[in-house]
This record gives sequence, C-alpha cells and structure tokens, in this order.
Amino acid sequence: MSAEAKPLPPPVPFLRAAKAVFDLSLEEMVWSRKSLVMAGLLLLPVALALLFRLVADLKHAPAGIDLYGLVVAMYYLRNALPLASLFFATALIADEVEGRTITYLLSRPVSRASILCGKFAAYVVTGLTLTLPGIVASFFLLVPIRGFAGLAAFVPDLLRDLGVAALALCAYGALFALLGVLLKRPTIPGLVFLIGWESLANLPGWLPRYTVTAWVRSLVRHRPVDEGLAELFQTTLPTGEAIAVLVAITILGLAGAYGIFSRKQFVLDQ
Repeated sequence: MSAEAKPLPPPVPFLRAAKAVFDLSLEEMVWSRKSLVMAGLLLLPVALALLFRLVADLKHAPAGIDLYGLVVAMYYLRNALPLASLFFATALIADEVEGRTITYLLSRPVSRASILCGKFAAYVVTGLTLTLPGIVASFFLLVPIRGFAGLAAFVPDLLRDLGVAALALCAYGALFALLGVLLKRPTIPGLVFLIGWESLANLPGWLPRYTVTAWVRSLVRHRPVDEGLAELFQTTLPTGEAIAVLVAITILGLAGAYGIFSRKQFVLDQ
C-alpha cells in the first residue's frame, strides 16, 4: 500500500504573509546597488543647495521659496520620482524571476496577493525613506536664504509637498508594477512612457488629464513654469479631483498587476 500523501500546510494569513514578504523585500531593497544609485539621484538637490549657499551671492539670489518650488516641481515630481519608481517598481517581481527565487516564493503557503502587496509596501517605504529627507533638507537650505523670518508661513507648503511626493510614488509605482508583470523587459517602455507620453501634460486642452504628471503637479501650490510652450499651456486641475485620480491610478494599477501576477506561469530558463 502506498504511503498517504502529506497534507499541504494551511495558507499563512494574508497580513502575516505580507509582513514577512515586506521585511524580506525591504532588507533587499535598502542594501541593493539600485538603492545606492537612487539615493544619489534623490539627494542630489541637497548637495546642489549646499553648494549654492556656499558660492552664490545670496543678497541678489532669487527668492528661496521659488528655488525650492523649482526643485520640488521640476526635479522631484517631474523627473526623479517617476524615474525612481520605474526602476524600483518594475523590478518587484522581475528581480525574483531573474534571481530564480520566484519559485521559492510561489512554493510557500502564501497568496500571490500577499507577495505583491508586501513587495509594493517595501517599495513605498524605501522610496519615501530616500525622498522625504531630500525634500525637507532642500526646504531648510533654500527657503531661508535671506533669513528665517517668515519661514513658518511656508511649512504648510512643505507638508503638502511631502504628501504629494507620497501620492506620486504610489501612483507611478502601481503603474510600473503593472508594467513589470506584464512585460519581460519593461524598462524601455517605461522610459518611453515618461519621456514621451507624460510630456503631453504641457499641451493645451484635455490631453494633460490623461497623464500622471498633470494630476501630480496640480497638487503643488508653487508651480514654476516650464520653458517654451509649457509656459503658455500649463494646466492646473482641481485639488480634490487630482487626489481622487491618483488614488484611483494606484488602486487600478495594483489590481491589474495582481490580476496578471495571479494567473501568470513562471518558467525559468535553464
């Protein structure tokens, strides 16, 4: 008589499994080369702000809040955060496939939803850890260029900017997580999306509403204009609607990523 097959272990509860995946993924992300490169990218404005304060003629410099607004709106929200999201979020599952550890995860009694959510949470925490200190440091280096008088009046703008950065990380991250499970090599399509499609935010009419950039920058009060035609056609969308759209992009992006990830079969190359 053949031995009876051992019963499968009961599935780990969702929150417990997601927490375990989060802990493992966070440690991997924080100590990765990618995080080191992204830290340099996201903290670059701090180094430039320090250099500016050392060498510039501060008496004739532009208003500090204008310089800070330029850093937030044009550097972080338009360029650095989307780029960091692209390289982190597209790799949430792809890195496991490339490292041949995806079968280890999928063979455990944890749901694919907990795997995706745990990894996405680790991405958000890593992104915020690298981004928020840079924004805060830039604020306190640039805004009080001509003295600390009136600095407190701009603190609400700083807090708002930190919230907008978090929303941007979530929205872009969800889109690129979807791209990462949909395509085998998502980096180039992601760059095309950022450089090509997102530039539609500078056009007139309804086209900006179909970009993430337009909704993100509509939440920032100090919006320095771009150069060229964007100076004429920059769009400001309602605040409440912008928040709702970014939250919806995050939810739909994660739902789409889970829908694909839950059905996808991973066959590793020999």
